Amino acid sequence: MAQLPRDEGALRIVVGWDSSNSNNKEALEYAAWLGRSLPVKVQVMATTKSSWTTSMSGKKYKKWLKRSQESFHKQVEKALDGVLPASQRAPKVARLVERASGTEPLYDVARTFNADMIILGSRAKTAKSRFRPTSEADQLMHSSTLPLGLAPKHLTLSKKGVTRVTYALIDSDEITGDGNRERFPGLAYAATMACIVGVPLRIVAFSPDERAGEFSHELAAWNETTLGLLDRVRDQAFSVCNQIEGCEGLDVETLLASGKGWKRAIDSVKWKKGDLLCLGSQPSGQLKRVFVGTREGEFIRFAPVPVLIYPRSEAEH
Repeated sequence: MAQLPRDEGALRIVVGWDSSNSNNKEALEYAAWLGRSLPVKVQVMATTKSSWTTSMSGKKYKKWLKRSQESFHKQVEKALDGVLPASQRAPKVARLVERASGTEPLYDVARTFNADMIILGSRAKTAKSRFRPTSEADQLMHSSTLPLGLAPKHLTLSKKGVTRVTYALIDSDEITGDGNRERFPGLAYAATMACIVGVPLRIVAFSPDERAGEFSHELAAWNETTLGLLDRVRDQAFSVCNQIEGCEGLDVETLLASGKGWKRAIDSVKWKKGDLLCLGSQPSGQLKRVFVGTREGEFIRFAPVPVLIYPRSEAEH
């Protein structure tokens, strides 16, 4: 139902380290923030490649790679000091691998680590509380088979950890049509997270409606259709909760959020330092993976809190 803590009790997280950004602690802070609410094991991964390694002898190459790995390990340990307790670090907390094409090295590390989640940060030059994907993040937003965490720039996170889970319904044909949508990707994950952590679940339907500033029949119709949709989402969230052993009930709130453009729609909602924003991806073939469409991609750019995207397949459509 949801890739959350396994039998051994720890959420295994791989954090992608952006070596081009010397101040890229947001992804690490995101992982540590989850660790305040859940048992976690974190491993930090980066890639490296020198332009002249191809001309090295095998012996020199091994020495160069060993030095690079030792240097990276020191960088990670320094970055984690005061951020992530030693008990929540993997035995091999830093993994430096030689760069190959695309995101394959990150996938290899995630598979070896038996990861439950991948977390990435934003580009270096990004406004506060906004997210701009790196090239690796952009690829994973269209291919990750694991839940993908995205950390906006300059996050301020609650010292108490996750205090509320917000599940986002993004305005699309599935919402603005006849409202007969039955499946809500990522909802089970969001509801399970809320139940396990013991926090409220907020379900918000977002619409960047250009008519939001004035009353219109179209907007009224959207409100009516979406309110009915929210009732079904809430009922499914309760159903998920009822299947979780030890869950003592779930506090669920639903609301509509619209505005002229995604920024105003998102800013019309009150956010807390302890909010985790969950959303499901669009269907992406038979293989279960993340696929972020254009509307979802625009929405994520303005997300002021940590984002978690759950993978989805056509079989769930």
